[in-house]
Amino acid sequence: MNGTVVGNTLRTSWKQILYWGLGLGVLGLYIDFIAMSPDIISGYADLLKSMPPAMLQAFGASDIALLTTAEGWIVSVFVSEAAIFLSVFAVMAGLNITANDEQSGVMDVILSLPISRGAYLLERWIGFALIGLGIVLLCALITVGGLIGMNVDAPQDVILKSILNLYPATLLVMTVTGLLATSLRRRAVAIGAAAAFVVVSYIFNVIGAAASGAIADLMESVSYFSYIHGEAFVTGTYDPVDSVIILVAIVLGFAISLNMFVSRDIGV
Repeated sequence: MNGTVVGNTLRTSWKQILYWGLGLGVLGLYIDFIAMSPDIISGYADLLKSMPPAMLQAFGASDIALLTTAEGWIVSVFVSEAAIFLSVFAVMAGLNITANDEQSGVMDVILSLPISRGAYLLERWIGFALIGLGIVLLCALITVGGLIGMNVDAPQDVILKSILNLYPATLLVMTVTGLLATSLRRRAVAIGAAAAFVVVSYIFNVIGAAASGAIADLMESVSYFSYIHGEAFVTGTYDPVDSVIILVAIVLGFAISLNMFVSRDIGV
């Protein structure tokens, strides 16, 4: 591993940081703008009171009172929406690690170069992980900068931490997509499986948080959305164990995909 593949990945794909980061940053500024008006926030909160609990959970909040404060509104709405958009990026990044090159036949040329399969896979993963980090950092800085520029009365450190906490889940989706692409061998099938992983996780989180009972708890526990916990930073209940669980899953998923990629035929 000499960093050549990482550098090439960043050189060819760095613009994604601008596209995704600025796009999510604009969304953050819009939500900051709404947070400037307590009356608008209260109107949304009153509307949600008459809706089922699942609708409240879809907004990323478990308590209606959380949406009545500026920081609760920004974290709940922005983090829940940004998590979905970042999942889309993560699926695309996971496919770019190996599947797209393998589908096009470029992988045959790459692996003829003096680089091992393991080093190539690791460097591609690191490259897109850095791009994902740049996206999260950029949208976080724009959102927090909006708070300062609009003079919104909200704890900036809490909002910054809640947005940065999106990064582990983004890496997880990227890693799972890469694993699916390695094991399923066909790009179209991998896209469908990765999309199903994201959608099912989101549905499980909404249903699990809105309902009660052992089955609901199980559904919530297997959804990666439930480990993002943006509101936990607002309420002061954030548990680092949740992030550790995500990181362990990332390491395990990458290890499995690495083993499969190293040992199987390419392009068959």
